[in-house]
Amino acid sequence: MDDIIKNGVTPKNFTKFVWPSVLMMLIIGLYYTMDSVFIANLVGEEALAGFSIAYPIQGIMWGFAIMLAAGSSAIVAIKMGEGKQKEADEKYSLICFVSVICGCLFTAFCLVFMEPLVDFLGATEELRHYCHDFLEVFVWGFPAAFLGTLLEYFIRVDGRPAFTLILYVSGGVVHLVLDIIFMGTLHMGIKGAAYANVGGLIAVMLAGGAYFIFMKTRLNFSRFKNDWRYIGHCFLNGSSEMATEASSGITTFFFNMTVIRLAGEVGVAAVSVVLNIHYLLISVHLGYIMGVAPLISYFFGAGEYGKVNVFIKYSKRFIVAVSIASGAACLFFGKYIVMAYERPGSELYDMAVTGTKFLALALLLCGFNIFASGFFTAYGNGPVSALISLSRALIMVIAGLLLLSRLFGMTGVWLTLAFAELVTLGLTFAMFRKYKDIYHYRLWH
Repeated sequence: MDDIIKNGVTPKNFTKFVWPSVLMMLIIGLYYTMDSVFIANLVGEEALAGFSIAYPIQGIMWGFAIMLAAGSSAIVAIKMGEGKQKEADEKYSLICFVSVICGCLFTAFCLVFMEPLVDFLGATEELRHYCHDFLEVFVWGFPAAFLGTLLEYFIRVDGRPAFTLILYVSGGVVHLVLDIIFMGTLHMGIKGAAYANVGGLIAVMLAGGAYFIFMKTRLNFSRFKNDWRYIGHCFLNGSSEMATEASSGITTFFFNMTVIRLAGEVGVAAVSVVLNIHYLLISVHLGYIMGVAPLISYFFGAGEYGKVNVFIKYSKRFIVAVSIASGAACLFFGKYIVMAYERPGSELYDMAVTGTKFLALALLLCGFNIFASGFFTAYGNGPVSALISLSRALIMVIAGLLLLSRLFGMTGVWLTLAFAELVTLGLTFAMFRKYKDIYHYRLWH
C-alpha cells in the first residue's frame, strides 16, 4: 500500500499489492480440493461422500471466522486512512481476543452436540462413521482457524499482502505433508484428513502471530476496552462474507439431501467433486476482492475517490478475463480436471464430467457478483454486501435447486449455480447504480 500512497496508482504497484491475495486464495481453495483428491484416491468414493456430508459444519465455521476478519479489517483500515492509529490498534487487539473466544465456543458446541449434528446433516448408515470420524477431530482446529484468518486479513491491512503467502504456503505444505503421512503412509483414513487440516490451521495461526510479534508493523497489539458497538458492527459489516462462506455449507447440505434422493451416494460424491472445482476456480475472484478491498477502504477513508475509480477500471478487466478463462477451462478441460478424483469409466466420473460442463455457465456469470459483495463491504455497507452474497450463494441456490431438480432431475441440479448467478446479476447492477453518487465512484468510464 505504501507504494500506491507515495507513487500513485500504476498497473505495476496495483498488481504487486493484489496478486498475493489471489494466489493465497488459490492455495486455500487447494486445501479443500487436496483433501477431496486424497480421500477419493486413498479411501474411496463413500469416504468422499461422507466428507461432503460433514462439510456444512466447516462452511458455517469459516463463515463466522471470515465475517469477523472481513468486517473488522475494513473498519480498522478506514480508521487508519483517517489517521486514527491508536483507535485502529485498540480495535484490532479487541477483535483478536473476540475471535479466539468465538473459535472455542464453536468447538465446545460441536463436541457437545456431535451426534445430533451428524444426524441432522443427513448421513446414511454407510456414510455416518466417515462424517463422525472427520468432525470429532477437525473441530479442535476451530480456534486456530478463527485467529489465523483474522491475522491474515490484518496483515494485508498492515500493508504487506505478500506475507500472507507465507502463511498459506506454510499451512498448505504442512497440510499436504500430513495428508501424505496420515492417509498414505499410516492409512488413517478420513481421520488422517482431519488431523492434516488441524495441522495446517495451526501453522497459519503461528506464522500470523509471528508476523505481529517479531516484525515492525503499523498495527500493534495494545490495551483495549470492551466496545460492543464495534463488535456488533464487525458482525454486521462482515455479514456478506459470512453469507458467502456459510452459505456454501448450507447449500452443500441441500445439494446432498436432493442428490441422495436422485442419484444416491455416488451422486453425493459427484456433486462434491463439482463443488470442489467450483470453489477452487472462484477462489481467484475471492482472492482478488480480498486484495483490492483494503485499498478501497483506505482511499475512501482518505477521500481520494479518483484512485478508487482506477481500481474499478482494473477490476473490470480482471473479472472479464478470469470469467472467460475459468468457464473455458471447465467446458473444454473438465474431464481432465475430474481425473484427479476418479479414473474414466466409472459412474462417478461420468456424472462429475457432466456437472463440470454445466459449471462453466456459472463461472462466466459470477465475477461481478463476487466483486460487488466485497466492494460494498470495503465501504462498510454490510447490509447491501450481505444481500448480494445471500442472493448468489444461498437464497437463489436453494430456490433454483428445489425448482430445477423437480423439473429436470440431475440436469436441474447442475443448472442451479448458473441460475443463482444470473438472477443475482440484476441485483448487483441495481446496487451499483444506487450507491455510485453516495460513494463517489464511477462504474462505467
